[in-house]
Amino acid sequence: MQATWLTRDGARKFYNIASRNALEIVIGAFPDWPESRCRALLEICKFNWDRGPIPTAAILSRTAGLILSAWEMRDHIAGVMLVRDGDGFTTIYLHRVKLAFLMQTPNSLWVEFDPALKELE
Repeated sequence: MQATWLTRDGARKFYNIASRNALEIVIGAFPDWPESRCRALLEICKFNWDRGPIPTAAILSRTAGLILSAWEMRDHIAGVMLVRDGDGFTTIYLHRVKLAFLMQTPNSLWVEFDPALKELE
């Protein structure tokens, strides 16, 4: 078997497959949410965390309970900061998006309850 570099089309195809698989992971983690909200959450977190679709989906799946608890307060908070704490995460509920971006590090991930997510109710 010979190894070769991915072409642009090959890389795009691989990314599209990964994105579809990631969406399925998120839909499975948030079964009561419509697909459109799951897609929006995945896209917002991919952008904010600067990670690919599969790592983002894995974190969202692992923290779904924390995110869903915070979602219940969505009318009062801008989102939730997930701070890695050993093997788990600690949540910090934030009212200001600007503060979240100042606090975000590789060990703390911002989940923004963007107006786009709220509109998908």
